[in-house]
Amino acid sequence: MVVVVIPGSEDRRKKSWAKHLEAVDRSKTNGYAFVGSWLRRGERADLQVGAHVLLYDEPGSIKNWTPHVRLLRVAADGSLSNLLDYHGAVNERSWALAVRDRIAEVLAETQAEQAGTTDEIDLSAVPTEALIRELQRRGVQANAPA
Repeated sequence: MVVVVIPGSEDRRKKSWAKHLEAVDRSKTNGYAFVGSWLRRGERADLQVGAHVLLYDEPGSIKNWTPHVRLLRVAADGSLSNLLDYHGAVNERSWALAVRDRIAEVLAETQAEQAGTTDEIDLSAVPTEALIRELQRRGVQANAPA
């Protein structure tokens, strides 16, 4: 886990929210398609490295607002990298359909990457002789370096 500062609202007068995105329900056509726990804008949260944060804002004037959707990924140092940045049309209400499938793809790619990775073991502190003995015990031909 790493402590992350969730970006604040772009315009405090208007709708603004953030979610720790865990899944995308492709059967939904609105903001309810994005499954996850709510996060508080402008505050800290404890999240896993690689977690996704979905931000929604409505910058602009009261009559001429635009949806702004960002998908961010948590880095090991607690920073957030931008994976998707969508600026919709003025007064666009179908913003979720515009980004739903792309966000689902990004989420699936990330989950596939994480499933394919294995934790590496640091063997630098193990003496070479001990490594050679273990390899030989497993039936691998190994010789001491010259």
